[in-house]
Amino acid sequence: MNAYEAADFIEECQLEAAVGELTPERLSHLDSLLPGWRDIDAETMRTEAWMEELNIGYSSSVESAGSWLLEQQRRARDGKMSAATRARLDEKLPGWLTA
Repeated sequence: MNAYEAADFIEECQLEAAVGELTPERLSHLDSLLPGWRDIDAETMRTEAWMEELNIGYSSSVESAGSWLLEQQRRARDGKMSAATRARLDEKLPGWLTA
């Protein structure tokens, strides 16, 4: 199961739990397998997986995608970004500087 499939699975379980479709046993099983699953933001999980796959220096263990992007924009505007990094971002995330 990749990160996108995991995010979809978690999101589906959250929706089922919210409407009471999961048995107490299933909830307990999910709690033991995936501690904190009820509080995971599946869309953020998908975004972070995508950013990591782009291999452009993003690390979800350190920062959110939004704060990472703001930092990259600041670095580019302050002239503190290498031409190679800027080219890679331009290729992988068109429009990143003005987002």
